[in-house]
Amino acid sequence: MAATSPRRASVAAAVATAVLLLLASVAAGDDRNGVYDPCADTTVGRGDGFTFGVAFTGRDAFFSGGVQLSPCDSRLGLANRAQVALFRPQVDEISLLTINSSSFDPSSSGGYMVAFAGRKYAARSAPVFVGNSSYTVTSFTLVLEFQKGRLENLFWKDGDCKSCSGRADFACVDKSCAVKTTSCKGKGGQADCSPGIQLAFSGTDKHEDVLNSWYEVSKLRQYSLFGLFSNLKDSLASQFSSFF
Repeated sequence: MAATSPRRASVAAAVATAVLLLLASVAAGDDRNGVYDPCADTTVGRGDGFTFGVAFTGRDAFFSGGVQLSPCDSRLGLANRAQVALFRPQVDEISLLTINSSSFDPSSSGGYMVAFAGRKYAARSAPVFVGNSSYTVTSFTLVLEFQKGRLENLFWKDGDCKSCSGRADFACVDKSCAVKTTSCKGKGGQADCSPGIQLAFSGTDKHEDVLNSWYEVSKLRQYSLFGLFSNLKDSLASQFSSFF
């Protein structure tokens, strides 16, 4: 995989002041997508970089008039009440994205997150629980679905609570394993509760080539990846800490 390097991107006014990070994981020579703004539209091919955002705030803040809007939509007014992490993974590569909780506390930022990208099509995921004063979810799987290279949907896959069954410091919250927040570093415990997102792609790219990484992840999900995912996140946390 190409070397990881940080990049900055402009964000629409709705989230511009809330940006935490743009993490680029594609070397410039491999990336034929010149769009870095997560609130702009683009089409991509396999191997291109693709920028998307994850906004953190309270669940109700993602809705206006009972309708969920994209965090790019200024009607939500998220600039002063949300925090946003930006990522630029390589299309159709399985990626592990992390957010260092030593400088960012999801529970104090509303406890929910939404993944998003694009303006005209305004693709956004459903809000998903991250953490509160009682429990914190640290492992997520996000699928980006493309049709002819244009993002059409982002959706979170339910976790597998069997992987943490019987562990005293864990509970099943919204179908995902959640650790007691009091077990987290900075909250009285020693556990690294940095959110980690396993990312995969489905659909077709702009050349109508099939994106296969979600199929690969779905086959792996028949095995328990809870321990492996946690170990990977621990090994990467120190590498990413300088970006936050």
